[in-house]
Amino acid sequence: MNPQPAPAPFPATLVDLMADMACVLFRRRMDGDGHIRYEWFSPNVETIFGFAPAEMSVTRAGALNALHWADRDDHVRTVRRSADDGRPCVELFRIISADGQTHWLRGSARPQRQADGHVVWDGAWMDITRWMRAEHHFQTVMDHAEDCILTVDCESGIEWANAATERLFGWAEGGLRGQCLMELIQQSCPPGRPSCHGDQMLACFQRGTGEVVAIRTDGSTFPFEMTVSEVRSDGRLSLIVIGRDISRRKQTESVLAETEQRLRLTFEAAPMGILVADADGRIRESNPAFHFMSGSHSKITDTARLTDFIPASALPSMQTATDGVFCREIAVTGPKGDERRWRLTGSHFHASEKATLPSLLLLVEDITETIRAAEERRQMERVLTEGQKLEALGRLAGGIAHELNNMLGPILMGAEMLLRSATLDDKNRSRCDRIIEAAKHGRDIVRGVLAYCRQERQDLNAVDLVAVVRQFSELAGSILPPAIRLDQHIGPDQAMVMGNGGQITQILLNLANNGRDAMGGKGALAVSLEVVDGDAVLKVSDTGCGMSEKVAARIFDPFFTTKPVGQGTGLGLSVVHGLVTAMGGRVSVKSVSGQGTTFTITLPLADMACPTP
Repeated sequence: MNPQPAPAPFPATLVDLMADMACVLFRRRMDGDGHIRYEWFSPNVETIFGFAPAEMSVTRAGALNALHWADRDDHVRTVRRSADDGRPCVELFRIISADGQTHWLRGSARPQRQADGHVVWDGAWMDITRWMRAEHHFQTVMDHAEDCILTVDCESGIEWANAATERLFGWAEGGLRGQCLMELIQQSCPPGRPSCHGDQMLACFQRGTGEVVAIRTDGSTFPFEMTVSEVRSDGRLSLIVIGRDISRRKQTESVLAETEQRLRLTFEAAPMGILVADADGRIRESNPAFHFMSGSHSKITDTARLTDFIPASALPSMQTATDGVFCREIAVTGPKGDERRWRLTGSHFHASEKATLPSLLLLVEDITETIRAAEERRQMERVLTEGQKLEALGRLAGGIAHELNNMLGPILMGAEMLLRSATLDDKNRSRCDRIIEAAKHGRDIVRGVLAYCRQERQDLNAVDLVAVVRQFSELAGSILPPAIRLDQHIGPDQAMVMGNGGQITQILLNLANNGRDAMGGKGALAVSLEVVDGDAVLKVSDTGCGMSEKVAARIFDPFFTTKPVGQGTGLGLSVVHGLVTAMGGRVSVKSVSGQGTTFTITLPLADMACPTP
C-alpha cells in the first residue's frame, strides 16, 4: 500500500497543531468487499512510528503491520464493528516502532459511508506511551505495596483500590469499585443520608489515623488501622485511605502486655529487694521488698540514689562497668538501728540502644537471719560434738571412778584402824592423817565423777521449794564458818515444783561451798526464792572475788576449776547444771570480778491439778 501524500483531508494548520500534541492524523477506507486500507497519514507518523507514510503497510486482514501482534485482531474487529453500526471507532492499541520500541496510542475516528458503499474514517491517534508507562509503574508499585491504598469519591464510593486491599478484604479484582467504605469497617451511614456530598463525607471519616474493626466478604472481622487524607480537585472532594491489618500487632501488644504484667507482679511480689539504677546512680525502680528492708514505707522517689542505702565502696563503678554478674556481702544499719547483713547481686545492662553508659540491676537479699541460723547451727554442732566427747569421757571416767572407789575403801579403812589401834609417834601419826585426808579427797572426787556420770532419768515428785530452802538454811550452819553471814529471803508461802528434794538440797550445798571458797571464809551468802511469771526463781549470791566473763563462760564445763591443784574437782557446778536441766529448769551465772557472783536457778512451777504422791 502506498498512501498518497496529498490531498490532505485536514487543514494544514490542524495537521501542524496535532503534530505538536504528538497526534497522528489519518484516513482509513474499507471497500465494499471489506478490504481495509489507509489512504493518508500526517507527516509526523514517521516521528512516532519510525516509518514514512509511504512505508506504512497493512496485512490481508486490514491491520497495520506496525501494530503489536497481540492487538491486531482486536483492532480490526473494532474497525469493522464501527463500520457496521456507524458509531465512532474508539481505539487503544500498541505499535512496534522501527527501532523496536513499544508505543501506546489512543484515538478516535468517525465513519462516513459513501454512496458507493465504501466506509471512510478520518481520525487521530495520540501517543500516550508516557502516560501508560507511568500508570503501569504506578499500578505495579500500588499492587506490590503491603498496605491497603484506596481512593473514595464523595458520591460514587470507592473509585480505586490496590491489590493488597482486594486480597485483605476478600474481593475480586475491581470488585471494590463503587462500594461504600463504611460497610467495610462495620459502620453504617447516618440515617436519612442517601449519599455523601462534600463535608458530609468528612463527618463519616475523620482525617488522621485511627483504629476500626473491618469485615471481609466471608464475614470475619479484624482490627484495621487507617489514615484518612482529603484531596480537593476541581471543587470535588475525595479521600485517600491508607490502611493495614494490625492483627499481629494487636496480638504482639497483648502478649507484651501480659508479659509485662507477669514481670510486674513478679517484681512486686519478689521476696528479695530489687533495684534498677541509671548510670548516674539514681534509683529508677524499686520493689516493696526493698522498701521494707530499707525502712521506706512508700515508693522511693526518683531523686533517691543508691548511695542513700548502700555504701559507695560496695557498689561497682558505673563509668568502668563491665559485663558479667557481681556478688558481695555488706553490713548496713537496719531501720531499727541494728546491724544487718545484705548480699548484693548485680549486673549491668543497657536500657536502650542509644544508651552509652549502662544501667544497674541489683538484687538485695537480707541474709542476717541466715547467717545467724548458720552460726547457731555451728554452735549446736560444736555442743553436740562436745557432748559426744563428754559422754565417752563420762563412761570412761565412771569405770575408772568405780575401780578407784574400790581401792580407796581399804586404804581409808586401814589408815583409820592404824591410827586408832597402833601406838604411833607424832611423825607417823601425821603421816596417817595425811593418808586419811588424801583418801577422803580422792573419795570426794570419785563421788563427783560418779554423780556426773549418772545420766539416767530420775523420778520427779512435787516438791515445795520453801521447805527445801528453810531446811538448807539449817544445814548451811555446819558448812559455813562463823565469819560468813547467811541471809535468807523467801517471798511466796509455797512454791511447788517437779523435782527431787535431796538433789535440790545438794545443788544449794554445792553453790554454798563455791561461795564459801570464793569469799575466803568471811562475807555474806544470800539465798532468795521468788515466783515470777509461773516460774520459781532461786538465787544464791556471795560477796566473794567474782570471776571474769571468760571464766564464767566455762564455769559449767566438767573438770573446769579455778582452784589450786588438790582443792577442787571441777565437777560441782557441772553436777548442778545436770541436775537442774534434768528437772526441766535452767541455771545461769552473773558475776563481776571483785564484787561477787549470783547463780540463778529457774524451775517451772508444778501443775497443782495433778495429785502429789
